Amino acid sequence: MFLRLPVCPYCHAVYHYKEASDLKGKTETCYHCRKTFLIRRRGPQWLFLGMVSLCLIGIDVLIFFSSGNLGMSLLILTVLADVLCVTAAVWLLPLTIRLVPEKKKK
Repeated sequence: MFLRLPVCPYCHAVYHYKEASDLKGKTETCYHCRKTFLIRRRGPQWLFLGMVSLCLIGIDVLIFFSSGNLGMSLLILTVLADVLCVTAAVWLLPLTIRLVPEKKKK
């Protein structure tokens, strides 16, 4: 599943939305079992932002071709749709964080 709350890789404690959005840095310590894990952000977030970009392009093209000759109202509607999509993407970004076990150093 792509969008879900992050869980500790050791004890499977769930990090709720506020806790997930507060995760900073590359490593953190679990609030429940106190073990250290790595925070992975790049892969899923880039994929998610790419999907949002495709959504914005699709909405803009759909509105442009289905509206006829509306001029300024078309522009306002398109900007409103873009703002709604970007806002939804920002709210959903904490759901793309993955927590992985820290590798043992030899």
